[in-house]
Amino acid sequence: MIEGEIIKFYRKKRGLSQEQLGKDICTTTHVSKIERGQTKYSTEIIALFSERLDIDIHKEIEFFQSMEKKLHQWHNSIIMQRMKEVERTKNELDQFPIIQFSKHAALYQLVLARYYLLKKEIPKVVNIINKLNNEHLSPYEENMHKHVTGIYYLQKCNDFLIENRKKAVEILTTINMDVYGNEECCYHLAMAYQWVESKTMAYINAKKAVDYFKRNNNFSRAIQAESLMLLQIESATIHDFEQKVSRYHQLIQDSDTLNEIGIIGMLLHNLGLEYFKRKDYKNAHIYYQKALKMANKKTAIYLNRLYNFLDNSIDGELQSRKQQLKSAEEGFTASKIMKHYLYLHLFQLHLFLIKGEMKSYFDYLENIALPFFQSENQFSRVEKFGKQLYHHYADTKQYEKAVKIASLFLNRD
Repeated sequence: MIEGEIIKFYRKKRGLSQEQLGKDICTTTHVSKIERGQTKYSTEIIALFSERLDIDIHKEIEFFQSMEKKLHQWHNSIIMQRMKEVERTKNELDQFPIIQFSKHAALYQLVLARYYLLKKEIPKVVNIINKLNNEHLSPYEENMHKHVTGIYYLQKCNDFLIENRKKAVEILTTINMDVYGNEECCYHLAMAYQWVESKTMAYINAKKAVDYFKRNNNFSRAIQAESLMLLQIESATIHDFEQKVSRYHQLIQDSDTLNEIGIIGMLLHNLGLEYFKRKDYKNAHIYYQKALKMANKKTAIYLNRLYNFLDNSIDGELQSRKQQLKSAEEGFTASKIMKHYLYLHLFQLHLFLIKGEMKSYFDYLENIALPFFQSENQFSRVEKFGKQLYHHYADTKQYEKAVKIASLFLNRD
């Protein structure tokens, strides 16, 4: 019975024995049977127990009965990123520590992990994932555990601290949606496929995510999902590209209306990338620069935007050598401090390039940077820099090396 579970929890929490709790109220045996739900008992006894334990038994029972529903409500508010509701529900749940020892303890831990993912408190997420690895979970909880783990790997990708970019895809694709039913998974799958450069699957899942978020009137997340869709679309004609740019501007305007500054920065950066891919360096420079100013300098997002801004500046010859050198040195120093080795190598290559130290550039590329890109499954980097190294080998008549390096991108699936 519910009352017995509640009494047992708070008795242990208060450090009382069954004998101490029952003193002058009932026998120790009767306390034991009440806690195990093996006997009938009067409301007067429960009231006396409650007074001794300093709890409101009626509030505890009400919470206990609505616990599962409350957890799903909390999970949904996290999915929709309704932060006031998220914090309000967490504060309410914190008032009832019994939840951590109830039959819903695993579900509570999983939703708590989602909360920590939202707050970027990754060590706490890892602790919960590892803790639940050896627990007996319900089918729903097993699938939620996979979802939480998949998001964790995606956040590692976003921070460029990558063990294996394919890990998120491998985990998320095993989720049984018939059991789990959380269509938000489509958004995370789209992100995962984007990381491994599977454009078709990224687009398909992003479209599902857009539809899901729109059905639930979550326009901020719908914009994020649509931005993933736009990244997968190739513009075959000028008209296609102009339509794509127009859609970016509409999403930026919508994000401004919603006061989603972070999303605006992401969209501006992606629009810069679209112009860069078309070698329209002047327009790319404009949007990259706007996005760069909106990024926190202590984050990997800033490193990513600074690198792309500098890369565009070099290719388009838009800044002086002194300005480019300043940006490269800033990026290299920040990467070193943050221990983001991907950008450490990329900015080091730019430093050699800007200074005109081409021997050092190709030595570093061959011996350090390219092997790192390969080990981290950085497919686009391997292709880009592999081609550079191939032409260098061909120009310097190192034909055996040229043939070997060509296999990196010529034979890619």
